Amino acid sequence: MKLRVYDADPDRVERIRARCLARLEARRSGGRAGARHASGWRRRLEPALAVGLGALYLADANIRALAACADR
Repeated sequence: MKLRVYDADPDRVERIRARCLARLEARRSGGRAGARHASGWRRRLEPALAVGLGALYLADANIRALAACADR
């Protein structure tokens, strides 16, 4: 018994590759001017938001642990 090979048509593979390369080239050439402007504040906001959410999670975990210890 031989397994069937389900491979994409070579023409389709080339079309997909061409589309991907075109999008990558558009990104490199600065096709999105708004993304560069937004990246400055995002660079600071995203880590701050992650730290804030992490701190809230740890605070909640501590509160629940203390509540569990107080019930004993």
